Amino acid sequence: MPAALAPAVRRSESVMRSNQIHRALAQGINRFEVCQLVSKGVRATHIVGARFEDTINSTLEYLGTHKSDNQAMHPASQKDGAAAFGPAE
Repeated sequence: MPAALAPAVRRSESVMRSNQIHRALAQGINRFEVCQLVSKGVRATHIVGARFEDTINSTLEYLGTHKSDNQAMHPASQKDGAAAFGPAE
């Protein structure tokens, strides 16, 4: 097989992206939050010249292996619902 048609060689520990997403969802994060956190994580950790795919995979790997703190992610949910929507001062 010509080198141009050969599949790209991946790291031996590579995992399918769908598995990484399922691991992140298993941490108690919903799909919308996974998308938002991956977006923020990629913007914060991407290195110029690196592949976006690798940065996305490393961010998903982090989300899937670290326990999320829902109270830290949703500080407004700790407040009373009526007080959270009070007038701006």
